[in-house]
This record gives sequence, structure tokens and C-alpha cells, in this order.
Amino acid sequence: MVLKIGQNSLEVCKEIIRNCEKISNVYLIAHHVGNNWRQINSTPEKQAKNLLNGLITEPPIKEQAYNRESFLKLELDDLENLGENVVWSITSKVKCFDGSTKHMPMINFHPEEGVKLPEIIEATKLITDNKSGFFLETGRYYHYYGNFLLDNKDWTKFLSRFLASCFLVSPRYIAHRIYDGYCTLRLTTDKKYKPKIPTLIKSI
Repeated sequence: MVLKIGQNSLEVCKEIIRNCEKISNVYLIAHHVGNNWRQINSTPEKQAKNLLNGLITEPPIKEQAYNRESFLKLELDDLENLGENVVWSITSKVKCFDGSTKHMPMINFHPEEGVKLPEIIEATKLITDNKSGFFLETGRYYHYYGNFLLDNKDWTKFLSRFLASCFLVSPRYIAHRIYDGYCTLRLTTDKKYKPKIPTLIKSI
């Protein structure tokens, strides 16, 4: 199957699972969405005053595991509605048939002003050694999924390289992902905060 521009994030993830035949299990989480700490505390003065709030991590509301076959049959309408301001996200962590744990490469881009999609794509090509992957538009910024797998050590290196430029991703995103031990990217929508389903805009 060749993905077409405009296909949604779940369809992109299913294509990656099809291509990575080693994957036996995939994991989704449901979590709250809203204005993030940097949006709420938009000035250095507010950030300093509310520093401790920025260290808080919120656990998922629900976690759901899928074997390979059930995930490839999954549709967005199958995901449980858990109320307002709650979305489902896929995690980077997957289990393989040999019992090992790997990661699907994922990044939630939050570029600084002036950094456009072509620069993001070129940086990603450099970091991933031109491996296959997909860029999605979220309504605000961009998501990236790599069409390959990483072990834990290479996953950490992958995240650190995106963080090194200071212009591509939010340091808070990387910090929370390392703390949790996996990346997450959104599959579903919330009317108030995340009204658009992420959709494919570029394959590399």
C-alpha cells in the first residue's frame, strides 16, 4: 500500500506496522489535552513564578494494548470516547515477536519562529540518515513518524539530536518523553484544543 497525502495518523501508523513485520504489539494511551505550561506561562516572569508546575507529569487516563492483527483492523471510531479534552495517542514503544522492545521513531515538532517545513524535513533527513518516514500536519505544527525501528539506546540518541538545535522541538516534550520512556503522538481530536486529525503531507 502506498500512502496518499491527506491520510490520517492512524492510517500512517498502520502502514508502518505493516512494513515492520517484527512488531507483535502496539500500545495506545488516552490523556488530557489543553493549553500547555509554556502557553499558560508565556513570559519569563510567569515561568519563574510557576516553575514547579512545569515539573508536574500527568499519568495517562487509560492504556490499551493491541496485538498486530487487532491494531491493523482498528478504526478511529473504535476508540472509546472518554469525555471532553481527552484524546488517544499512539506510543513509540512496541513489542516484537522475539520478545524485545523497540521504538517507532516519533517527534512532535514545535519549531521556533522562522523555521519552516523544508528546514524541518532536511534536519530530519540528516538525523535519520535519510531513512523512510512521514510528516503530518496537526493544525498547529507537525508530527513525524519514522518507517523503521530503534532500540532503547538509539531512541535516546534520536531524541537528543532533535533537541540539540534548540529550534525544532520543545525541550519539555523531550523531557516528558524520556521520563515516560516512550514518545506519543495524537491520533484523535478534541473540539476545543485539538480540533484537527493529523494528516499526511509529505513522505520521505
